[in-house]
Parts: sequence; structure tokens; C-alpha cells
Amino acid sequence: MANNNQFLTTREFGSKTGRSSSEVSKLIRQGKIKAEKKSGKWMIDPDQLQAKAVQEQNNDPQPTDGKIAAKTSQKKEAPIPSSRKTYTLSEFAEMTYLTEFGVGLWLKQGYLIGRQNQKGEWLIDADNLQTPNVKRLVREDKSS
Repeated sequence: MANNNQFLTTREFGSKTGRSSSEVSKLIRQGKIKAEKKSGKWMIDPDQLQAKAVQEQNNDPQPTDGKIAAKTSQKKEAPIPSSRKTYTLSEFAEMTYLTEFGVGLWLKQGYLIGRQNQKGEWLIDADNLQTPNVKRLVREDKSS
């Protein structure tokens, strides 16, 4: 490996390869990238930028606007037809016991189906309210 001045942290390595530091750490744990732990941090030799796993993943399409794309389940979801009922992130949060942050997190993790409009605002499919994990979090209307 290179001398200490030339090592890259997971963050530096990730920025050079278009990945998050957690993705880089995962590749290290899987043995796809060689690294050494120094003072509790993974230190990566720059020659690992040429590692097979890095090169293979660089061929995968990455988001070009710098934002992390929302994760979806393994099967590809069809886009939500514009005629279907949708809720904004804040509307959906008010209808459930989830916070706006929680709704956004569930969208990114693929637990909820939604899409972003041209302004970047989330539109969440009303059918999510019928899924078991969400159905148990729906607030009951007390006014009836």
C-alpha cells in the first residue's frame, strides 16, 4: 500500500467514484476493495480506484444531478399514472403517525411508492395507505 499521505478515506474514495462513504465501507467489508484500519478509520490506497468492483459499478448508470436516487424494491415499479390520487409529503405525514422526515425516508428506502414532480416535491400514491406497514400508522378520524 501507499504511504500514509496518499491514503484515501471512505469519503474521499466515494467522491472519486460517485458513491457514498457507506457504500465504500460495504465494498471493503465484502472484500471487494482492500483497505487498512488506521486510528479507527478505513484508509484506502488510491490504486483501489482501479479495483474490479469499482470499475464494474462505474459502468452502472448513476444519478447525474448529484442527488441520490430514491431506492425502490427489486422489481421495477411502473410510474404512478397522473390520474391516480396522490398526496404531498406533508399531507401524507398528517394522515399518518409518520413525520415528514419519516415519510421521505420511507420513500427513499422503497417502503412507499411515490414520484417527484418537476419542482422536486414528492407525490405519494394513495394506495400506500392500504399496505399493512402503513395501514397500521394511519390516524383515525376523531370527528365522526
